Amino acid sequence: MEPKDKIKELRQKIDYYDDQMLDLLVKRFAVSKEIGEIKASGSINVGDPNREQEIIDRLANKLKGKLDKDDIAAIFGPIYHISKKLQIK
Repeated sequence: MEPKDKIKELRQKIDYYDDQMLDLLVKRFAVSKEIGEIKASGSINVGDPNREQEIIDRLANKLKGKLDKDDIAAIFGPIYHISKKLQIK
């Protein structure tokens, strides 16, 4: 297989995974929004740094040797930001 063809094939896989990730993120954000509604009705703060760190630590342990903890934190930082924004609305 020619390199250009192989790259095209691999990029199609990336596109597929990108679609899957976004579908899952939309579902995650819907759950975050529900949590925000509960927090609002109970006068609970939106931000929970302990919970955010729990998630990073859990994923770092799960993915040990596959993905660096700092990279996981970098990925999830924007996800937390969007989740908090949705919880405030």
